[in-house]
This record gives sequence, structure tokens and C-alpha cells, in this order.
Amino acid sequence: MKATTGLRAARKPRFSRRRALGGLGLTGGALALGDLMTAPAAHAEQADPDELPLFAFFFFGGGFDTLLSLDPRDHTQPEYSDPYNPIQTGYELVAAQDSAVAQVMNDTGNTGIITPNGSNIGFGVAMEPLAAHYEDLCVVRGMSAGTLTHSVGGQYVLTGKFPLGLRASGSSLSTWWARENPGLFAIPNLVLSTETYNDGVDPRASGLSILGYEDLATVLKPLKPDIEPRELLSKALNKVQQRRSCIHNQIDVSSLVSAHRAAFAQSVGLSSGSLWEYFNFRSNPPVDTSIAKLYAAFGIDPTNPFPALREPGGRAVIAAQAITQRISQSVSLSVARGLDTHGDDWTSVQAPRQREGWRAIAGFIDYMKATLDPKGKPYWDRMTILVSSEFSRTPRINARGGRDHFFYSAALIAGNGIKGNQVVGASSAIDYHGVPIDHATGTPDEMGAYIRPPDVHATILAAAGLSYEQLSNQSPVILKPALKS
Repeated sequence: MKATTGLRAARKPRFSRRRALGGLGLTGGALALGDLMTAPAAHAEQADPDELPLFAFFFFGGGFDTLLSLDPRDHTQPEYSDPYNPIQTGYELVAAQDSAVAQVMNDTGNTGIITPNGSNIGFGVAMEPLAAHYEDLCVVRGMSAGTLTHSVGGQYVLTGKFPLGLRASGSSLSTWWARENPGLFAIPNLVLSTETYNDGVDPRASGLSILGYEDLATVLKPLKPDIEPRELLSKALNKVQQRRSCIHNQIDVSSLVSAHRAAFAQSVGLSSGSLWEYFNFRSNPPVDTSIAKLYAAFGIDPTNPFPALREPGGRAVIAAQAITQRISQSVSLSVARGLDTHGDDWTSVQAPRQREGWRAIAGFIDYMKATLDPKGKPYWDRMTILVSSEFSRTPRINARGGRDHFFYSAALIAGNGIKGNQVVGASSAIDYHGVPIDHATGTPDEMGAYIRPPDVHATILAAAGLSYEQLSNQSPVILKPALKS
């Protein structure tokens, strides 16, 4: 089990094809030997890739302020401006730094809660880009983060299992999602700027972890002719990889041999160069190409797309392309970084960075709805999304003018099998803590239980018709109101 990138913003490490493929266990075998599907293991799956459920995880790194997004409070209520009250919206402080928030405050009569006509959900001042999708969205409030530590909280929300000390326990949800039919996708699990884990499932489902579109070029561009293996060497290497003898079975106790074979086959496809054109995000692409359509859908300037591709929206573009070109079944991506705002930078950083992330998610949903799969159905019909952070931020503004780590958080789920336009769970009106709920109704109940990440994971897996057996030791409870009847 291996983490390949950090959850928090850090200096960009040196990237290479070897490093990227090493995240999949592919180093030493990345040779242009032909089509990935020549590997015997890749023929085992009989499922139709155009019917399999799809998944996207969107991560807000650093701990997002849910008062600005998923769990707002009415700023016109005098208690929320009281400096001694446990909950302080601080919207007027943010509006003074952010004209978009100031506009929301004006449009909402100074409540700071966006409620589109017909919506049962109140959205915070940073969520304006996504609020129009209210009919598809289910907001989960009062979720226990289980920790105030960035790495532990991130691992918990990624895997649905509380870590063992500082070590992740279990596989990432995106890895688990891709585990049954990884041979049907060239990159079954694509991970952009967040962590990924594989704990004992098919190694082909391991996340290919990259930092952005430039790294895809490093991984997917065809090898130079002078380093490609000659025909005889290619045949010899293929023969070695396909050989299975008694000694292989004997030494495969910990599945290392199986992992190597799977990695070798997958590296063949990645190194062949056949995938590169899907991610060759050049200027002024032909108008009839999927890349041109992506630029138009995400509002990217086709004459100079590169600045936008380096932003969260650019990662959403890559994720959308991977899904709609049937390259990946699941994707995970960071849509915001640098949200660990303990100081007065909270007033100028949280809302813009969150808004950029929500805009990227809105663009992704729009594209999934507008793009049809080979069977003529919108990709959105098979898509499930989960949005969260490692925890949230304190409802009270600290002495430094910012907000600290908070034990309770929120999440957003939507898509395949999820009932939209509703809120499940709640946080206290007094101190913003999560409250116990009746999981059958989603409403507060003193005799109920707190919502936890494994409950959310199990719910979306069940909604998509998938097993959540990996969470059995977490005793997950399905959030029944979140499911379509």
C-alpha cells in the first residue's frame, strides 16, 4: 500500500516517467511492446465497459470552511455576529475582500445563503457556481471527521477506514471502485494531485498518480524510436511475462508476482503512445475533436489553454476526458489547495479557492450530462461523485483572524442512485457540532448515531450497486434517505 502524492500543497517534486509508473509498480517494464490487451490477464473481464458504474472523487485540500459552502448560517441573525457566540459567519469580513461574495450577500438579502427557486438546500457564499445543480445534489452535514490531523483526516475520507496511526487502512474508494474490471480500461483509476492507496485488491486498479496535464505527457508520449525494443526482444519479453510455472505459484504468496505481471501489461499500453492524443491539450485543436469540445464546455481559451489547464478546472478537464473516452472508470482529483487558513488570510483565500473548486465540479457535471456514451446515454447516468475535505474549520474566528481545524465536517454526494435536492444529517445551531441522526430518516435523533465517512462510502457504493464489504469492520450504516427508491 503506497501513497504517491501528498494531500497538502507542497513544492512540486521532479516528475519523470519512471516516477509516475513507479506509482503503479510499473518501473522496469515500460516498453512499447504492443497493445495492452495482448496480456492474457486483461481478457478475464467479460463486463461491458459502457454499462459499468463510474466514479469521481473531488478533494478540497487543507480543510474547507463549510460555513462558506456546504453548511452556512443566516448572517441576518444577530447571534452570528456576536463575538462571544460559538458560531460566527464572518461573511462581512469575506465580502470586504471578495467582490463575488459581496454580490452574493447583496443578492440574498445579506443572509449569505443561496437558495435557488425549488431548492431544499441552502448553499454558502462560495458555492454559487454549483448551486444550479441542486436537483442532483445531496448534502451530508454533521459528519464526524474523526481527527484534527491533515494526513489522518485525508486518509479517512479517501478510504472510509480510520487509519492505523499515520498509515492508511484499506484502499482508496477510487481503487475499490475500479477493482472488478480493471483490464477493461487503459487507466482504470486516474489520480490527480491527491493520495491513492491499494490494500490487497487487483494491482491493475492502483491509481496512476500525476500532478497535472504536463505529467500526462511524460507518461503517455510514445517512446523515442532509438529506445524502443526490437521485434525479437519484444517477443522474448512477452513470452517471459506470459510464462507461468510452479515456482511462480510458490513465490506468489504475497501476490508480488501477480502484481508485477499486471503492472507489466499495463505499462505496455501506457508506453505505446496510443493514449497520448486524447490528452494532447494543444492550442487551437480541430473543432470536431473532444479536446475542442472540452475547451468550450469548461470555458478554456483555445488559443492559450495552458494557464487554465494548470488550475483545478484543468484537472477536471483531464478527469472528464478520461471518463468520456473510456480510458478510466474512476478518477480522483484535488480541486482546491491551501485551505489551511489559520490566520487572517482566511478572509481572502477560502472563498476564492473554494469557488474555483465548485466551479470545476459544476463544469464536470455539465460535461457528463451533455456527453453521450456509445449507447447514446449521458455519462452522468452512470456517474457517482463524492466531494469532501479532511475536516472543516472552526465556526468561531480565532485571535489571528482565521479559523482552526474542526472535528465535524460535511460532504456532497450526487449521481447514480443518489436522491438529489436534499440534506441528510445536521450540525447543531448552537455550536456547529454534528448531531446524532436516525440513519433511516436522516433527521436528528438523540438515540441515533453520528454520520462517519464509512457510512457515506457504503451509501454511494450501494447506490451504484457495488459491494462495500471492505468496510465491514467499520460497521457502516447506509444513509437510506440519500438513496433513490
